Amino acid sequence: MGTRDRLQRLTGETTTERNTEGSRAAEIRALRERIEAILARRPESSKTAPPSMRTRGVPLEDLVPGGEITNEAGACFCAQQIAEGSSRHGDRCIRDLTPLDMNRLSVLANDPTLGNLEYRQALFLDTETTGLAGGTGTVAFLIGVGWFEGEGGPFITRQLFARDYAEERATLLSLRELLRGRTFLVSFNGKAFDAGLLATRFTMNRLPNPLAGLPHLDLLHPARRLLSHRLSDRRLGALEASILGFEREGDIPGSEIPQRYFDWLRRRDGRLMADVFAHNRLDILSLAALAARLTELLDPRFETSGRHPGDLLAAARLFLTRDRPDEAVRLLDPLSGCSCRTTAREASRELSLFYKRRGRWPEAVAVWEKMARSETEDFFALVELAKWHEHRRRDFRHALALTLRACSCAAQWSPEELTALARRRERLERKLSSPHRTGQALPRHNALKDPDSADR
Repeated sequence: MGTRDRLQRLTGETTTERNTEGSRAAEIRALRERIEAILARRPESSKTAPPSMRTRGVPLEDLVPGGEITNEAGACFCAQQIAEGSSRHGDRCIRDLTPLDMNRLSVLANDPTLGNLEYRQALFLDTETTGLAGGTGTVAFLIGVGWFEGEGGPFITRQLFARDYAEERATLLSLRELLRGRTFLVSFNGKAFDAGLLATRFTMNRLPNPLAGLPHLDLLHPARRLLSHRLSDRRLGALEASILGFEREGDIPGSEIPQRYFDWLRRRDGRLMADVFAHNRLDILSLAALAARLTELLDPRFETSGRHPGDLLAAARLFLTRDRPDEAVRLLDPLSGCSCRTTAREASRELSLFYKRRGRWPEAVAVWEKMARSETEDFFALVELAKWHEHRRRDFRHALALTLRACSCAAQWSPEELTALARRRERLERKLSSPHRTGQALPRHNALKDPDSADR
Protein backbone atom coordinates (compact mmCIF):
# COMPACT_ATOMS: atom_id res chain seq x y z
CA MET A 1 0.00 0.00 0.00
CA GLY A 2 1.41 3.33 -1.03
CA THR A 3 1.83 6.40 1.12
CA ARG A 4 -1.07 8.21 -0.54
CA ASP A 5 -3.41 5.23 0.15
CA ARG A 6 -2.31 5.13 3.81
CA LEU A 7 -3.10 8.84 4.18
CA GLN A 8 -6.47 8.33 2.57
CA ARG A 9 -7.30 5.59 5.06
CA LEU A 10 -6.20 7.75 8.01
CA THR A 11 -8.19 10.78 6.87
CA GLY A 12 -11.15 8.85 5.51
CA GLU A 13 -10.76 10.48 2.08
CA THR A 14 -12.75 8.80 -0.68
CA THR A 15 -12.20 8.57 -4.37
CA THR A 16 -14.95 11.10 -4.93
CA GLU A 17 -13.20 13.54 -2.67
CA ARG A 18 -10.03 13.08 -4.72
CA ASN A 19 -11.94 14.23 -7.73
CA THR A 20 -12.69 17.52 -5.97
CA GLU A 21 -9.04 18.18 -5.04
CA GLY A 22 -8.68 20.73 -7.76
CA SER A 23 -11.68 22.74 -6.63
CA ARG A 24 -10.44 22.75 -2.99
CA ALA A 25 -7.06 24.00 -4.06
CA ALA A 26 -8.77 26.82 -5.89
CA GLU A 27 -10.73 27.72 -2.74
CA ILE A 28 -7.54 27.74 -0.66
CA ARG A 29 -5.83 30.01 -3.17
CA ALA A 30 -8.78 32.40 -3.08
CA LEU A 31 -8.78 32.43 0.71
CA ARG A 32 -5.05 33.16 0.80
CA GLU A 33 -5.51 36.05 -1.59
CA ARG A 34 -8.23 37.55 0.60
CA ILE A 35 -5.99 37.30 3.71
CA GLU A 36 -3.11 38.96 1.88
CA ALA A 37 -5.40 41.76 0.72
CA ILE A 38 -6.54 42.42 4.31
CA LEU A 39 -2.94 42.48 5.57
CA ALA A 40 -1.99 44.89 2.81
CA ARG A 41 -4.55 47.40 4.10
CA ARG A 42 -3.06 47.41 7.69
CA PRO A 43 -0.65 50.25 8.61
CA GLU A 44 2.97 49.20 8.56
CA SER A 45 4.80 48.71 11.84
CA SER A 46 6.57 51.78 13.17
CA LYS A 47 9.54 49.56 13.94
CA THR A 48 10.31 49.07 10.28
CA ALA A 49 8.91 52.21 8.71
CA PRO A 50 11.33 55.10 8.10
CA PRO A 51 10.77 58.27 10.19
CA SER A 52 9.38 60.15 7.23
CA MET A 53 6.50 57.66 6.99
CA ARG A 54 5.80 57.50 10.74
CA THR A 55 4.40 60.97 11.23
CA ARG A 56 2.43 63.72 9.69
CA GLY A 57 3.50 66.14 12.46
CA VAL A 58 5.56 69.31 12.35
CA PRO A 59 9.35 68.85 11.97
CA LEU A 60 11.28 69.69 15.13
CA GLU A 61 13.56 72.07 13.21
CA ASP A 62 10.56 74.25 12.37
CA LEU A 63 9.84 74.90 16.07
CA VAL A 64 13.21 74.72 17.82
CA PRO A 65 16.25 76.71 16.59
CA GLY A 66 18.79 74.02 15.84
CA GLY A 67 19.71 71.13 13.62
CA GLU A 68 21.49 67.84 13.33
CA ILE A 69 25.10 67.48 14.43
CA THR A 70 27.35 64.47 13.93
CA ASN A 71 30.35 62.90 15.61
CA GLU A 72 32.08 59.53 15.60
CA ALA A 73 29.07 57.88 17.28
CA GLY A 74 26.50 59.16 14.78
CA ALA A 75 24.05 62.06 14.86
CA CYS A 76 21.81 63.89 17.32
CA PHE A 77 19.86 67.14 17.40
CA CYS A 78 21.40 70.29 18.89
CA ALA A 79 19.52 73.50 19.70
CA GLN A 80 21.26 76.74 20.60
CA GLN A 81 19.97 80.11 21.78
CA ILE A 82 21.70 83.27 22.97
CA ALA A 83 20.34 85.52 25.73
CA GLU A 84 21.97 88.89 25.17
CA GLY A 85 23.07 91.02 28.10
CA SER A 86 19.98 93.21 27.78
CA SER A 87 17.62 90.19 27.91
CA ARG A 88 15.61 89.85 31.09
CA HIS A 89 14.99 86.81 33.23
CA GLY A 90 12.60 87.77 35.97
CA ASP A 91 13.49 91.11 37.53
CA ARG A 92 17.10 91.10 36.33
CA CYS A 93 18.95 91.61 33.05
CA ILE A 94 21.44 88.93 32.05
CA ARG A 95 24.34 91.39 32.23
CA ASP A 96 23.43 92.17 35.87
CA LEU A 97 24.02 88.56 36.90
CA THR A 98 27.77 88.82 36.44
CA PRO A 99 30.45 88.81 37.55
CA LEU A 100 29.67 86.00 39.96
CA ASP A 101 31.63 86.26 43.22
CA MET A 102 33.64 83.03 43.23
CA ASN A 103 34.56 83.36 46.90
CA ARG A 104 30.88 83.34 47.85
CA LEU A 105 30.16 80.55 45.37
CA SER A 106 32.78 78.47 47.18
CA VAL A 107 30.89 79.09 50.44
CA LEU A 108 27.62 77.99 48.83
CA ALA A 109 29.26 74.83 47.50
CA ASN A 110 31.32 74.23 50.66
CA ASP A 111 34.26 73.72 48.32
CA PRO A 112 37.24 76.12 48.67
CA THR A 113 38.59 75.13 45.24
CA LEU A 114 35.85 77.17 43.56
CA GLY A 115 37.39 80.34 44.96
CA ASN A 116 40.33 79.92 42.58
CA LEU A 117 38.21 79.38 39.45
CA GLU A 118 36.61 81.74 36.94
CA TYR A 119 32.83 82.08 36.71
CA ARG A 120 32.93 81.91 32.88
CA GLN A 121 34.31 78.39 33.21
CA ALA A 122 31.10 77.18 34.84
CA LEU A 123 28.72 74.87 33.00
CA PHE A 124 25.10 75.15 34.16
CA LEU A 125 23.51 71.72 33.72
CA ASP A 126 19.95 70.37 33.61
CA THR A 127 18.58 67.18 32.05
CA GLU A 128 15.19 65.86 30.99
CA THR A 129 14.83 62.12 31.40
CA THR A 130 12.57 59.17 30.72
CA GLY A 131 11.81 58.85 34.43
CA LEU A 132 12.56 60.33 37.83
CA ALA A 133 13.50 57.12 39.64
CA GLY A 134 16.97 56.84 38.08
CA GLY A 135 18.55 53.44 37.54
CA THR A 136 20.05 51.87 34.45
CA GLY A 137 16.75 52.00 32.55
CA THR A 138 16.44 55.79 32.77
CA VAL A 139 17.83 57.80 29.85
CA ALA A 140 18.68 61.50 29.72
CA PHE A 141 17.17 62.19 26.29
CA LEU A 142 17.69 65.99 26.55
CA ILE A 143 20.85 67.45 28.09
CA GLY A 144 20.75 71.21 28.52
CA VAL A 145 23.82 73.27 29.35
CA GLY A 146 24.56 76.98 29.58
CA TRP A 147 27.47 79.34 30.19
CA PHE A 148 28.40 83.00 30.32
CA GLU A 149 30.44 84.21 27.39
CA GLY A 150 32.42 87.39 27.77
CA GLU A 151 32.02 90.12 30.37
CA GLY A 152 28.42 91.16 31.00
CA GLY A 153 26.87 88.39 28.90
CA PRO A 154 25.61 86.97 26.71
CA PHE A 155 24.41 83.69 28.18
CA ILE A 156 24.54 80.72 25.78
CA THR A 157 22.24 77.71 26.11
CA ARG A 158 22.81 74.54 24.14
CA GLN A 159 20.52 71.50 24.25
CA LEU A 160 21.51 68.03 23.04
CA PHE A 161 18.58 65.83 22.06
CA ALA A 162 18.57 62.10 21.36
CA ARG A 163 15.82 61.74 18.77
CA ASP A 164 15.92 58.00 19.35
CA TYR A 165 17.58 55.72 21.87
CA ALA A 166 20.17 54.90 19.23
CA GLU A 167 21.39 58.52 19.36
CA GLU A 168 22.24 58.47 23.06
CA ARG A 169 25.93 57.74 22.52
CA ALA A 170 26.27 60.62 20.06
CA THR A 171 24.54 62.91 22.57
CA LEU A 172 26.95 61.92 25.33
CA LEU A 173 29.97 62.48 23.10
CA SER A 174 28.64 65.93 22.23
CA LEU A 175 28.31 66.72 25.93
CA ARG A 176 31.89 65.61 26.44
CA GLU A 177 33.00 68.13 23.82
CA LEU A 178 31.05 70.92 25.52
CA LEU A 179 32.78 70.12 28.81
CA ARG A 180 36.21 70.92 27.40
CA GLY A 181 37.53 74.03 29.14
CA ARG A 182 34.79 73.94 31.81
CA THR A 183 36.12 73.63 35.35
CA PHE A 184 32.99 73.23 37.48
CA LEU A 185 29.28 72.40 37.30
CA VAL A 186 26.24 74.26 38.61
CA SER A 187 22.91 72.43 38.95
CA PHE A 188 19.77 72.21 41.04
CA ASN A 189 19.56 68.80 42.74
CA GLY A 190 22.18 67.66 40.22
CA LYS A 191 24.39 65.92 42.75
CA ALA A 192 21.54 63.62 43.73
CA PHE A 193 20.14 63.07 40.22
CA ASP A 194 21.58 64.56 37.02
CA ALA A 195 25.28 63.90 37.61
CA GLY A 196 24.68 60.36 38.85
CA LEU A 197 22.36 59.54 35.96
CA LEU A 198 24.82 60.84 33.38
CA ALA A 199 27.63 58.88 35.02
CA THR A 200 25.51 55.74 34.63
CA ARG A 201 24.75 56.51 30.97
CA PHE A 202 28.44 57.07 30.17
CA THR A 203 29.25 53.74 31.82
CA MET A 204 26.45 51.94 29.95
CA ASN A 205 27.85 53.30 26.69
CA ARG A 206 31.41 52.27 27.64
CA LEU A 207 32.62 55.85 27.75
CA PRO A 208 34.74 57.54 30.43
CA ASN A 209 32.74 59.93 32.59
CA PRO A 210 33.92 63.51 31.94
CA LEU A 211 31.93 64.79 34.94
CA ALA A 212 33.97 62.77 37.42
CA GLY A 213 36.13 64.94 39.66
CA LEU A 214 34.63 68.26 38.59
CA PRO A 215 33.67 70.59 41.47
CA HIS A 216 29.90 70.76 41.64
CA LEU A 217 27.73 73.53 43.10
CA ASP A 218 24.28 72.09 43.75
CA LEU A 219 22.11 75.14 44.43
CA LEU A 220 19.34 73.14 46.10
CA HIS A 221 21.21 72.77 49.40
CA PRO A 222 22.35 76.39 49.98
CA ALA A 223 18.91 77.61 48.83
CA ARG A 224 17.34 75.54 51.60
CA ARG A 225 19.79 76.86 54.18
CA LEU A 226 19.34 80.48 53.20
CA LEU A 227 15.62 80.63 52.47
CA SER A 228 13.86 78.00 54.59
CA HIS A 229 13.01 80.59 57.23
CA ARG A 230 10.52 82.28 54.89
CA LEU A 231 9.83 79.78 52.07
CA SER A 232 8.18 76.43 52.69
CA ASP A 233 8.53 75.40 49.03
CA ARG A 234 12.13 75.35 47.79
CA ARG A 235 11.54 73.80 44.37
CA LEU A 236 13.10 75.68 41.48
CA GLY A 237 9.75 76.94 40.20
CA ALA A 238 8.82 78.33 43.62
CA LEU A 239 12.23 80.01 43.97
CA GLU A 240 11.78 81.61 40.57
CA ALA A 241 8.56 83.28 41.67
CA SER A 242 9.69 84.26 45.17
CA ILE A 243 13.33 85.16 44.67
CA LEU A 244 13.87 85.86 40.98
CA GLY A 245 10.59 87.59 40.18
CA PHE A 246 9.98 85.19 37.30
CA GLU A 247 6.61 83.60 36.52
CA ARG A 248 6.31 80.86 33.90
CA GLU A 249 3.31 80.97 31.61
CA GLY A 250 2.05 77.85 29.84
CA ASP A 251 5.00 75.80 31.05
CA ILE A 252 4.76 72.01 30.81
CA PRO A 253 4.84 70.28 34.24
CA GLY A 254 7.99 68.27 34.75
CA SER A 255 5.97 65.14 35.54
CA GLU A 256 4.55 65.12 31.99
CA ILE A 257 7.90 65.32 30.20
CA PRO A 258 8.76 61.58 30.10
CA GLN A 259 5.43 60.77 28.41
CA ARG A 260 6.03 63.55 25.87
CA TYR A 261 9.23 61.81 24.83
CA PHE A 262 7.53 58.43 24.52
CA ASP A 263 4.87 60.05 22.34
CA TRP A 264 7.61 61.67 20.26
CA LEU A 265 9.21 58.27 19.62
CA ARG A 266 5.92 57.04 18.13
CA ARG A 267 4.77 60.13 16.25
CA ARG A 268 7.88 62.29 15.58
CA ASP A 269 5.83 65.43 15.95
CA GLY A 270 7.95 68.46 16.88
CA ARG A 271 5.01 70.01 18.71
CA LEU A 272 5.42 67.35 21.40
CA MET A 273 8.99 68.41 22.18
CA ALA A 274 8.96 72.18 21.64
CA ASP A 275 7.50 72.77 25.13
CA VAL A 276 10.10 70.44 26.65
CA PHE A 277 12.96 72.39 25.04
CA ALA A 278 11.47 75.66 26.32
CA HIS A 279 11.06 74.24 29.84
CA ASN A 280 14.65 73.00 29.93
CA ARG A 281 16.06 76.31 28.68
CA LEU A 282 14.20 78.27 31.35
CA ASP A 283 15.59 75.91 33.98
CA ILE A 284 19.13 76.66 32.83
CA LEU A 285 18.59 80.42 32.81
CA SER A 286 17.12 80.19 36.31
CA LEU A 287 20.22 78.33 37.51
CA ALA A 288 22.39 81.29 36.48
CA ALA A 289 20.00 83.83 38.04
CA LEU A 290 19.67 81.85 41.28
CA ALA A 291 23.43 81.46 41.62
CA ALA A 292 23.80 85.24 41.35
CA ARG A 293 21.01 85.91 43.85
CA LEU A 294 22.34 83.48 46.46
CA THR A 295 25.79 85.03 46.31
CA GLU A 296 24.17 88.40 46.99
CA LEU A 297 22.57 87.00 50.13
CA LEU A 298 26.07 86.37 51.45
CA ASP A 299 27.07 90.01 51.01
CA PRO A 300 28.19 91.29 54.44
CA ARG A 301 27.44 94.93 53.60
CA PHE A 302 24.31 94.92 55.75
CA GLU A 303 23.93 98.67 56.11
CA THR A 304 23.36 99.27 52.39
CA SER A 305 21.65 96.02 51.47
CA GLY A 306 18.07 96.79 52.47
CA ARG A 307 17.29 93.06 52.41
CA HIS A 308 15.19 90.89 54.65
CA PRO A 309 17.14 90.61 57.95
CA GLY A 310 16.18 86.95 58.23
CA ASP A 311 18.08 86.25 55.01
CA LEU A 312 21.20 87.83 56.48
CA LEU A 313 20.81 85.82 59.68
CA ALA A 314 20.62 82.64 57.60
CA ALA A 315 23.73 83.77 55.71
CA ALA A 316 25.59 84.31 58.98
CA ARG A 317 24.64 80.82 60.14
CA LEU A 318 25.87 79.40 56.83
CA PHE A 319 29.19 81.21 57.32
CA LEU A 320 29.47 79.66 60.78
CA THR A 321 28.71 76.22 59.39
CA ARG A 322 31.38 76.72 56.72
CA ASP A 323 33.90 77.82 59.37
CA ARG A 324 34.03 81.39 58.10
CA PRO A 325 33.70 83.26 61.43
CA ASP A 326 34.89 86.67 60.25
CA GLU A 327 32.13 86.94 57.65
CA ALA A 328 29.61 85.61 60.17
CA VAL A 329 30.49 88.24 62.78
CA ARG A 330 30.33 91.02 60.18
CA LEU A 331 26.70 90.06 59.63
CA LEU A 332 25.72 89.18 63.20
CA ASP A 333 27.04 92.31 64.85
CA PRO A 334 24.72 94.78 63.07
CA LEU A 335 21.86 92.26 63.03
CA SER A 336 21.93 92.05 66.84
CA GLY A 337 20.72 95.64 66.93
CA CYS A 338 18.26 95.59 64.02
CA SER A 339 14.65 96.70 64.36
CA CYS A 340 13.23 93.18 63.90
CA ARG A 341 13.08 91.94 67.49
CA THR A 342 13.06 88.24 66.63
CA THR A 343 16.01 88.53 64.25
CA ALA A 344 17.94 90.72 66.71
CA ARG A 345 17.47 88.15 69.46
CA GLU A 346 18.54 85.23 67.28
CA ALA A 347 21.56 87.13 65.98
CA SER A 348 22.61 88.06 69.52
CA ARG A 349 22.30 84.45 70.59
CA GLU A 350 24.44 83.21 67.67
CA LEU A 351 27.02 85.93 68.30
CA SER A 352 27.30 85.19 72.02
CA LEU A 353 27.66 81.44 71.43
CA PHE A 354 30.39 82.11 68.89
CA TYR A 355 32.29 84.20 71.46
CA LYS A 356 31.70 81.50 74.11
CA ARG A 357 33.08 78.72 71.89
CA ARG A 358 36.16 80.83 71.20
CA GLY A 359 36.67 81.60 74.90
CA ARG A 360 36.06 85.31 74.33
CA TRP A 361 34.18 85.69 77.59
CA PRO A 362 34.07 89.50 77.93
CA GLU A 363 32.37 89.83 74.50
CA ALA A 364 29.96 86.98 75.27
CA VAL A 365 29.02 88.42 78.67
CA ALA A 366 28.48 91.85 77.15
CA VAL A 367 25.99 90.39 74.65
CA TRP A 368 24.15 88.43 77.38
CA GLU A 369 23.90 91.46 79.65
CA LYS A 370 22.49 93.54 76.80
CA MET A 371 19.90 90.83 76.08
CA ALA A 372 18.99 90.59 79.79
CA ARG A 373 18.40 94.34 79.93
CA SER A 374 16.00 94.25 77.01
CA GLU A 375 12.36 95.20 77.38
CA THR A 376 11.40 91.55 77.81
CA GLU A 377 13.86 89.62 79.94
CA ASP A 378 15.54 86.95 77.85
CA PHE A 379 15.53 83.44 79.30
CA PHE A 380 18.54 82.32 77.25
CA ALA A 381 20.67 85.29 78.33
CA LEU A 382 19.75 84.89 82.00
CA VAL A 383 20.67 81.20 81.97
CA GLU A 384 23.99 81.86 80.24
CA LEU A 385 24.84 84.60 82.72
CA ALA A 386 23.93 82.26 85.58
CA LYS A 387 26.33 79.67 84.16
CA TRP A 388 29.02 82.31 83.84
CA HIS A 389 28.69 83.48 87.44
CA GLU A 390 28.48 79.94 88.81
CA HIS A 391 31.32 78.32 86.90
CA ARG A 392 33.63 81.19 86.00
CA ARG A 393 33.25 83.79 88.74
CA ARG A 394 32.13 81.34 91.45
CA ASP A 395 29.55 83.93 92.52
CA PHE A 396 26.75 81.61 93.60
CA ARG A 397 24.50 84.33 95.03
CA HIS A 398 24.48 86.25 91.76
CA ALA A 399 24.03 83.00 89.82
CA LEU A 400 21.01 82.09 91.98
CA ALA A 401 19.49 85.55 91.55
CA LEU A 402 19.80 85.22 87.76
CA THR A 403 18.31 81.74 87.90
CA LEU A 404 15.30 83.01 89.85
CA ARG A 405 14.82 85.78 87.27
CA ALA A 406 14.93 83.12 84.57
CA CYS A 407 12.20 81.18 86.36
CA SER A 408 9.89 84.14 85.81
CA CYS A 409 10.31 83.62 82.03
CA ALA A 410 8.98 80.08 82.19
CA ALA A 411 6.61 80.60 79.28
CA GLN A 412 9.54 81.04 76.86
CA TRP A 413 11.04 77.56 77.13
CA SER A 414 10.22 73.87 76.98
CA PRO A 415 9.49 71.55 79.92
CA GLU A 416 12.92 69.92 79.51
CA GLU A 417 14.66 73.27 79.76
CA LEU A 418 12.60 74.25 82.78
CA THR A 419 13.53 70.96 84.46
CA ALA A 420 17.21 71.76 83.90
CA LEU A 421 16.62 75.23 85.35
CA ALA A 422 15.01 73.73 88.46
CA ARG A 423 18.03 71.46 88.95
CA ARG A 424 20.33 74.47 88.63
CA ARG A 425 18.34 76.34 91.26
CA GLU A 426 18.45 73.39 93.68
CA ARG A 427 22.18 72.96 93.16
CA LEU A 428 22.94 76.64 93.78
CA GLU A 429 20.80 76.64 96.92
CA ARG A 430 22.72 73.60 98.23
CA LYS A 431 26.02 75.30 97.54
CA LEU A 432 24.96 78.43 99.39
CA SER A 433 23.71 76.44 102.40
CA SER A 434 26.70 74.08 102.55
CA PRO A 435 28.55 74.19 105.90
CA HIS A 436 31.84 73.70 104.04
CA ARG A 437 31.30 76.86 102.06
CA THR A 438 33.67 79.68 102.93
CA GLY A 439 33.30 83.07 101.31
CA GLN A 440 31.78 83.15 97.87
CA ALA A 441 33.23 80.03 96.30
CA LEU A 442 33.75 76.33 96.80
CA PRO A 443 37.25 74.91 96.34
CA ARG A 444 38.11 74.77 92.64
CA HIS A 445 38.42 70.95 92.56
CA ASN A 446 34.76 70.61 93.61
CA ALA A 447 33.68 72.71 90.65
CA LEU A 448 34.87 70.02 88.30
CA LYS A 449 32.12 67.76 89.65
CA ASP A 450 29.36 70.24 88.86
CA PRO A 451 26.66 68.87 86.53
CA ASP A 452 27.03 71.99 84.36
CA SER A 453 30.78 71.71 83.90
CA ALA A 454 30.24 71.20 80.17
CA ASP A 455 28.54 74.61 79.98
CA ARG A 456 31.65 76.50 80.83
